[in-house]
Amino acid sequence: MNGLGDVGIATRMTGAGHMGRTGREFFPDPWLDMASQEMPKSLMNVLQWAEFIWLTNGTYRMACERVVRYFLTKIEVLDADDDQAEEYKDFLENTLKAIDMLALLGDDHLCYGNSFSSLLAPFDRFLACPRCRLERPIERVIYEFTKDYQFKGLCPKCAKVVNFERHDRKSNNDKEFKLIRWSPHYMLIQYNEITHDCEYRYRIPEEVKRKVRAGDKFVLRTTPWEMIDAIQQDKLFRFDRDRIYHMKEPTLAGFRSMGWGIPRLIANFKQAYYIQVLKRYNEALAIDYIVPFRVMTPVAGNSRTADPLLHQNLGSARAQVMSMIAEHRRDPATYHFLPFPMDYKALGGEGAQMATHELINAATDEMLNAQGIPSDLYKGSLQLQVAPTALRLFERTWPQVVSNNNGWLCWIMQAVASAKNWEPARGRMQPVTLADDMEKKQILLQLAAAKEVSRTTAYGPFGIDMRDELKRIYEEERQKSELEREFQREEADRAQMEQTLAAVDQSNPGSPAGMAAQAAGGMQGGAPMAAGQGAPMGGGAMPQGAPAGGAGQQMTPQNMLMQADQIAQQLLQMPYEARKSQMLQLKRTDEALHALVKSKMEQQRGQASAAGRQMLQQQGGAGPTM
Repeated sequence: MNGLGDVGIATRMTGAGHMGRTGREFFPDPWLDMASQEMPKSLMNVLQWAEFIWLTNGTYRMACERVVRYFLTKIEVLDADDDQAEEYKDFLENTLKAIDMLALLGDDHLCYGNSFSSLLAPFDRFLACPRCRLERPIERVIYEFTKDYQFKGLCPKCAKVVNFERHDRKSNNDKEFKLIRWSPHYMLIQYNEITHDCEYRYRIPEEVKRKVRAGDKFVLRTTPWEMIDAIQQDKLFRFDRDRIYHMKEPTLAGFRSMGWGIPRLIANFKQAYYIQVLKRYNEALAIDYIVPFRVMTPVAGNSRTADPLLHQNLGSARAQVMSMIAEHRRDPATYHFLPFPMDYKALGGEGAQMATHELINAATDEMLNAQGIPSDLYKGSLQLQVAPTALRLFERTWPQVVSNNNGWLCWIMQAVASAKNWEPARGRMQPVTLADDMEKKQILLQLAAAKEVSRTTAYGPFGIDMRDELKRIYEEERQKSELEREFQREEADRAQMEQTLAAVDQSNPGSPAGMAAQAAGGMQGGAPMAAGQGAPMGGGAMPQGAPAGGAGQQMTPQNMLMQADQIAQQLLQMPYEARKSQMLQLKRTDEALHALVKSKMEQQRGQASAAGRQMLQQQGGAGPTM
């Protein structure tokens, strides 16, 4: 691994004591403290300490995560037409989950001071027989991975044991595109201190090497062959130029970091050490000083005859007291007695007063503020009056986060364009100030109303895509027009049916419609009445054999048909729900009459439809006027 300059950080920050003119030490060196003894002395130690504190200090970790996610806004695609921009945004947001990946890369950046990422294009691996040229996906071939890295097996077609040829082909499955985050513990950087050019190499973990050499079929199927070649040659894997993106925390020009970023935590390592010391002391207090130490002793008497210490067996007294305590735990409401008074004392228990919560909070605030994280921001207590100024200062403290996010988006879009043969385009995150400043938003809306700026620019800070909104507006208008046309067609059909029925009544007095007036006496309140009955059809069953005209007349088939015709005519004039209810009642009271009414209703509908068609033909096909 690369070292941190000529000497380690701890070596630079420690030294001898302050010396007087005579060479005698008057005071101890204030820089030579306990934290200095634990300072990391190499890049490996820096990464390990940064990772350890990130994982063990929840407040520090959450504060850093909030910083990262504060700058994650909306992706904007530049230098592309509308359709291409939509294609890029859909691929970045839905396939690659670019926002989620930027959040994780930002966490790596703030934790380690470095983050490494690559885009892995999907591929399918095939094995082919060199004799008969049969080729199949590797997962469908039975093979043995030999020590010389050959796929040896029996060809199912020519039945020969051969060393299969490997072929990797580009896959068209977009869902298999992967964004890979590389562990900085396994990265090495070849750095040119003159030109600042970097070449990145990856030290493949031993566990991966062991699986490849053991012929693990899953690893052999999914691992890029360039890495397997590096394993075979026992070399480091070198990334091609522009195939890896490195986010790093900038440092002073005089500090020879050899191409690595140095996490901000290292500048505040002593403060983190101090916080951990306070927490350790609080842990000791919680163990020994929170629960008091309870002591019970017999009370000494005023005289020798009344002193239990002189006349009682203290061993049996102790057993009696312990038995009393055990009985009290079983039944807290029971009564207890002793032959002598007892004194009870609680020793300790002052841990709450000795705890160092205020010191820990103050030290945490100091550490985070030293890293550019305002305490009000990570506590969520930022007041509205000071928010604009505080946030603007906060944004200026972290310019590298914005530039890293925008640089990564441009890099990943270039990699996607190369992999999918798309036209190149650029990307960026929407500016944070524009997204959060309500005053600027209102000004943009006013400028858009005055047509001084585009609506796309004015609506962008609100997360509104003007193209999508226009599509939604046009879709709503189209649906509204379709519903209006459907309503007009239904109204026209209803009016046409009414006119047709009226024309049939006038032209054919003997039709069922023309007899509706004669049947009015057999209906009450719009409900069908059985002939000779005074109650609605739902009020009771029609008496069998009763005369159609009265109680003394015989019900004939002709009378029943006439009655069914009248009821059908009345039911057709009712709303659907009322007609359905009356038909159900009629079916329960008289199934024969129900069947006749149903038949008559169908017959009358057919006659009305035929009459309507006839009228349309007579009028030359002209429809009713609305």
